[in-house]
Amino acid sequence: MRRIAPILPILAILSCGSPVGPGPLYPGYFLSKVDDQYLPVPYGEDGSLLLAASLSFSPDPRPREPEAPGGTVHLSLFIRRPDQTTQQSLQDLVYTIQNGEVHINLCPPLALCITTTELIGPVLDRYEELVLTHYLAGQPGTVYHYFPALPD
Repeated sequence: MRRIAPILPILAILSCGSPVGPGPLYPGYFLSKVDDQYLPVPYGEDGSLLLAASLSFSPDPRPREPEAPGGTVHLSLFIRRPDQTTQQSLQDLVYTIQNGEVHINLCPPLALCITTTELIGPVLDRYEELVLTHYLAGQPGTVYHYFPALPD
């Protein structure tokens, strides 16, 4: 204990200004509604149905911009095709939090996307519904309602 005691004040000084509490987003969310319709909802033009979706947030351990924290978000979609088969789609995307809003870039990292497409929504409380609007080239579209996946 004597060897650790001199280090504690140094660690306390170094940690000043760094967040030690929980982040503004809950680690996991599940989709409950698309616009005002509960799941399952139509997905695409071929008669497929979106059965379930989830978001899992992983903060960036070393944010490049302290004023815009972010990290990786894992998007999972479960889709039932017209032939009754199910398909799972997994994507790793990038998110940032700016001015109290989460921005999820729907263009995968290292991909070349011609138009900007992202999900944007206010961050109110980590235990409340996360409402994200899909923006395509700056124009609002579909609204997605996610609830935190709280532990039992």
